[in-house]
Amino acid sequence: MNYIPNIISGLRILLIPLFVYLILNNYYFYSLLLFIAMGSSDAIDGYIARCYNCESTFGAYLDATADKLMIISSLYILCLMNVLPFYILTVVLIRDFIILYGITIKSKVQHDFKLKPIFISKVNTFMQIILVIYCLLCLNNITEYKYVKDMINVVILTTIFSAVEYIYNFKNNNIHKNIRYSSNI
Repeated sequence: MNYIPNIISGLRILLIPLFVYLILNNYYFYSLLLFIAMGSSDAIDGYIARCYNCESTFGAYLDATADKLMIISSLYILCLMNVLPFYILTVVLIRDFIILYGITIKSKVQHDFKLKPIFISKVNTFMQIILVIYCLLCLNNITEYKYVKDMINVVILTTIFSAVEYIYNFKNNNIHKNIRYSSNI
């Protein structure tokens, strides 16, 4: 049972090329279903890891990597298709680089450093997933584009708040010593 969350995270990574293929070839309905499954798997793997006490450092990093690859690739494709503006991708990437830079610096200074995700980061990942799903619903003509701008603003706000809180935590050494599997970094 200990390996199931890692398999779910690994499958999420393996499904990204299929998602990209589907959306680029105008299979919007199938790309929507696949992205919903991939987004749901983010919650499922964390739930299984916590409930069955099989959290691991490897699993935490695998889950975070799967999340980042899934979100960034989907935002990039939607930007290429002119569904989303490129500045949303830029803001998300800058935040991720800030966190990666902070982790790198802290790891060199503090060898037992482990990063625990913050609540706003989990909200941010959830809102990014919702934004992508909403855009896919628009591509499927299930809903209108009129709320995309509002959703972009929410994602930008949660992204900026998350980056600021991580910077504050890095600067003030408010980093947790225990890492949890359900990392939505």
